[in-house]
Amino acid sequence: MKIWAITVVMLAFLGQPAMAAEWPKPEASYSAQRVMESDGAELMTGQIYHDRGKERWESNMGGMAQVRIMRPDLGKLLMYMPQLNMAIEMPLGEDMQFGPPPADYDGPEPQVVGREQVSGEDTTVYRTEVDDPQDGLFVVTSWVTDDGVVMRMEGKGTQGNFAMYLEGLSRGPQDAALFELPPDAQMMPMNPALLEQFK
Repeated sequence: MKIWAITVVMLAFLGQPAMAAEWPKPEASYSAQRVMESDGAELMTGQIYHDRGKERWESNMGGMAQVRIMRPDLGKLLMYMPQLNMAIEMPLGEDMQFGPPPADYDGPEPQVVGREQVSGEDTTVYRTEVDDPQDGLFVVTSWVTDDGVVMRMEGKGTQGNFAMYLEGLSRGPQDAALFELPPDAQMMPMNPALLEQFK
């Protein structure tokens, strides 16, 4: 599995309501720039808007703008392409756009390894071992605030390394319309053949 695929799966996992006491619940509302790197090179950057678990992530891949809207309250994930005004809806937890759901990783629960400040924010540092059937052991370290903001995430494994971090964090209420599709957006059916390239 591609390193960036594991990255986004882990982000989706952290964004959902906590299933174990170790993860803080996503209670914050904020906006920020999310930067993702692979083996030290910038992979993508984009604006995120977050409201207590609901998330909108605006990015650009190959010149195509993409908007990813995560709605844990509705159990769904929306992938929206503004230039085409088209969207795909999939069940949250079955995000095949970015690889298998987090439940497929049967490693141990996160281990708390300490407290650190990241960009002025107090965080708890977690270590998680992701045992991927194809690529072997992958170790993820996450820096998460007490109200669930993932300030930084790093992963190391045999397939390479990744890092994700936030810049310009701004706390405050977010417009509810950010977490909805435009009323005239055209919904497209899922195409499993097209998604094979992301596995």
